[in-house]
Amino acid sequence: MTDPADPRIPREMAADVAAPARWALLRRIAGNHAEERVTRVVAFAFLPAAVLFGVLAAPSIAEQEDLWPAWWNVVAFVIGVAPSAALGLASFVAPLRVLRLIAQIDVWGTLAVLASIPFVVMPVHTLTTPIWFADVSGLGLVSVALAFRPWGTILVSLAGAALSFADRLALGGPGSATAGLQVGLYVLLLTLTFVALGVTSVAAARAADVAEAEAEEATAAAAADAAQERERARVNELVHDRVLATLLTAARELPGGGLERRDAQRALDGLRALLQDDLPPVDLSGEDLLWKVQAITTDLLPEALFNYELEDADDVPGEAADAIVDAAEEAMRNSRRHAGAANRTVHVRVARGVVGIDVLDDGVGFDRAAVPPGRLGLSDSIEGRMRALEGGSAVIVSRPGVGTRVSLQWSAEG
Repeated sequence: MTDPADPRIPREMAADVAAPARWALLRRIAGNHAEERVTRVVAFAFLPAAVLFGVLAAPSIAEQEDLWPAWWNVVAFVIGVAPSAALGLASFVAPLRVLRLIAQIDVWGTLAVLASIPFVVMPVHTLTTPIWFADVSGLGLVSVALAFRPWGTILVSLAGAALSFADRLALGGPGSATAGLQVGLYVLLLTLTFVALGVTSVAAARAADVAEAEAEEATAAAAADAAQERERARVNELVHDRVLATLLTAARELPGGGLERRDAQRALDGLRALLQDDLPPVDLSGEDLLWKVQAITTDLLPEALFNYELEDADDVPGEAADAIVDAAEEAMRNSRRHAGAANRTVHVRVARGVVGIDVLDDGVGFDRAAVPPGRLGLSDSIEGRMRALEGGSAVIVSRPGVGTRVSLQWSAEG
């Protein structure tokens, strides 16, 4: 089945594409840090709670309207209930510091209303039912989780419970002390339960942010170290492949000055590329890569047998093309310098997502175990270069008196 918005896209694929976009939108609304997202979600929960508590308190307000001055009922609702609703309304639009300020107003307003009850109750009245504001005070006290640090939340919770007990005691009536104790414990336990949930959620989110920041810092440090190591390897490869090899050839005064001049030119090109590191490697088609290897073979090993297999293939990424061609060039240079009089073959295979280059000779060969591990030509310029390339590999096989085979491979699938 296809997506109605675009008949060319299967519905399952459209869902997969839309999911990251929806998540990105939610992150933009709720914030990029875990602490911010959790704080906003907790703040939003106060909106439905304030509406629900207000509706539930309405019958008690109507029943007790002759017990309190009318203005007090209005003020108590404005500073004791409305800030909770405002906290929920502003949860996803206001900065965090504004949300914390609203939460503080909610807390102090609730405590002020609780403290005023013994002074505004109409005389000659005793209350036999719970104070209407006691039913909603827990909402304002719970917002302390967003307003203060843990110790402040505990102190505010204790203060709210003590004031609730004092209010019920001041209003008198039969069993007022027992009723006051019940109200105080109810407020304390309700407040502490939800405060604990809010505080631990925010604290866990803050810890997740710290862990994420530390992980990003460690990743950046590891990436910097890896980049430094790659740059060191590049310099070693360049110095060995271009500069030292050219100087060594010139020092031996081998015939064929054109070859030395071409090596020197490639050395200069490599140095220029190193100085222009901001230029990205150029992708090569399979045919262009093949001709590039053939041109290097003609320069370095003109007597070698060159053959190839070329299939329909996508372009080879520039980084992969540069690495495998440079490694093959170093293998040819090693054969020219060390194999002596020998028959040489260079075979190139380019297919979809795969490049392979083999450089073979039947020259003097060498004992691989006897080669020092720090030799730049083998360890860095060939094996290290291909190992650093994702999907790259190099196999060097040689025996004294038999010859050497260098097999280079790159696969797009790693």
